[in-house]
Order: sequence, then structure tokens, then C-alpha cells
Amino acid sequence: MNYLYSTLDSLTNWPKSNDDGENEEIQADGGEMEIGPENELLNETNVGQFYISNTFASATGEYRGAAGERVGLRIPSEGVKDVDLGRNLLRVEDVAPMMKPRIEEGLLALSRKADHALVPCSLGTGYPLYKLCDVDLAFEGTIDVVVPSHKTSPSGLYKYPQNAILAGAGVAMMDAPSILVDHRAQEVGMEDVAPELAKTLAVIAHTDVANRGFGMWTMALESIPRGDRADMDLNPPIQRAANSLEPWFSATQWAPWAIENGDIEADEPVPTLAEADRFAIVPQDVELGQHEDLRVIKAPVENAYTVAFWPLDVNWINEHVRRAGADYVDAEIRDPSSPLHQVWKSHTATFGTTDSIDRWEQFWADHIDPRLEDE
Repeated sequence: MNYLYSTLDSLTNWPKSNDDGENEEIQADGGEMEIGPENELLNETNVGQFYISNTFASATGEYRGAAGERVGLRIPSEGVKDVDLGRNLLRVEDVAPMMKPRIEEGLLALSRKADHALVPCSLGTGYPLYKLCDVDLAFEGTIDVVVPSHKTSPSGLYKYPQNAILAGAGVAMMDAPSILVDHRAQEVGMEDVAPELAKTLAVIAHTDVANRGFGMWTMALESIPRGDRADMDLNPPIQRAANSLEPWFSATQWAPWAIENGDIEADEPVPTLAEADRFAIVPQDVELGQHEDLRVIKAPVENAYTVAFWPLDVNWINEHVRRAGADYVDAEIRDPSSPLHQVWKSHTATFGTTDSIDRWEQFWADHIDPRLEDE
């Protein structure tokens, strides 16, 4: 795979600018914004962002600067470029040793500028690559923010077999701490999924991110435009927004294999371990009344936001998401009539392997089974 070596040579940092002088959003040091008159008054947050080699992560990073400005923050970041691995787990395995030092270098650089790092990603090739690199010791304050593929619904597992393999393997590799949120294309439109997540990452930097540094969580966020309303006029819409928040997490998106196998229902509520941890982030000149179920945080924001975090039942995640996803892929790859079997066979053939099942068993033993044993 010589083309991978030549591609990886350029992946250490994201480019500073192009030749005609147009500054790109992500700078060579991983993403520091230019300090100009429009953002010199922004607060530097200690909650950074790291962008792995993942197309969705790169798309989210493009909106980081604008999202930070909206909530009064200059967000430190680092990242590596996205590389096309053909949705092939064997290419991921092949590239991981070369990517690991690049990711470690970026995380170490970010650790000098931030105490915590949010790592947005979707369940494509980039997420298994990141987990195979095993870079936890480079920056212990990282929190994965994981979004499933919009193609891995219960009805789409056979329709998009490459995505199904990546999703099933990817969820098996998930670990704590993580924030898991639905792919919200249906709610906001495909083009707004990355901008919404960028805004969400910026807003939650105002909350106590350290409290998300254990376990698995989901969340939800709502914006409340201030307009010309007086301070007390914000109390009713803020309380209504906080009361209406529902977790951005569904069994349909996170456990399609369990639904397909009949183990759970599509509308099954996902169990949480406690009441939501709720916040209201409001402009600094706003004085709110009493909100016993909300922690009010004043920040240099134009509008108000309510945000909630729910601790997920890790046993449910392990059974119906991680273990069920891995078992589904395992069974399908072993079934000669399955499109997942055909995809895996073509992937192994790319590497000159004739016994695709034996190669899968090796991949399972090396990268999936050890993680499932840690449940």
C-alpha cells in the first residue's frame, strides 16, 4: 500500500493558508484562530478540540471558529488531516502504526493549551483508526463525542454494508469517557449536522466538562434568542426549553442490529442512570430568577442556551450497542449470502488474502474481542 505512505507524509498538521493568501479556518498548529479586532476580546477556554482523521470531524472543525465567536470563546484545537481509507478496516489496521505518532504529537500540543479535549467523530474509518492508535496516554483529558452514521438504520444495514461493518466494529471499540449523540440530519438537515455539533461543542465548553470525564453520556441543547427582551422575560422561555429537552440518543441509530435481530423495539427508550444535569448559559448582563433545576452560567454570549447531560446505562450500551454490533458484523461476515461477507471478502482480497474468514478472526482477536472483554 505505497500510496498510503505517500499520503501520510503530508498528514502531520493541517495547512496554514493557500498560496493566494486566503487564511484557512484550521491553522498549522492545529487550529488557532487569527487574533484580530473581531475576536481579540474572546475568552480563551481550557476545553480544546481535537480532530481525528475523520471526514465528519474535519467538517465540524471548519465551523469551530464561528461557533466559538458566537459564544465568546477562542477554542484551542489540533488535528490531523483526513485520509481516504476506502472504508476498509484492514487499511485502518495497516495505517495505524504510522498515524499513532502524528496523533500523539497533536494531542501533546493540545495538552499544553487545554485541560480537556473534546474529540468529535462519526462511526466511519476514522474512529476505529483513532482507537487502534491507542493514544490515551498522550492526553488523559479527552472525551470522545461520537455520532453514528446516518446510513446504519435497521433498514440500511444490508443497503450500506461497508458502513455497517465500520459501525459494528466502531461501537465495539467505544470506551469511556464518551458523549454519544444521534446523527441529527432528520431534525436539522444534512448540511446543518456539522455546524450544529460545532455550536454544541462550543456551548458545552462553558459547562463543567470535567464532570463528563467518566462514563458514557448523551445530551441535548436548545438555543433561546434574546432579541430585545428584558431580563425577566427570558425566564419563561429558558425554563420551557430546559423542560422540553430530550436526549439526542435513540435505539434506532445506536442499536440497529439489536432491532434487526428482534432483541429490542425500535421505539425502546434508552435507559439513563439519573436525572439530567441541566445548565442555562445566559448573557452576562442578564439576571434570571430562581431555577432550582438549572445551573445558571453567565458568559459573553449573544443568546441564551439550555443544555442537559444524561448519564447512559453502560450495561445497556455494552449489551445492545457494543456487543450486539460486534456480534452482528461477526455473524454477517461469516454468512456467504450476506453483503457484509462480500464486502469483507473484497477488502481482504485487496491485501492478497484468500481466506477472508480466517483474516476476520485474526482482526477480531486483535482489535475487537479484547475491548469487549473489558466490559
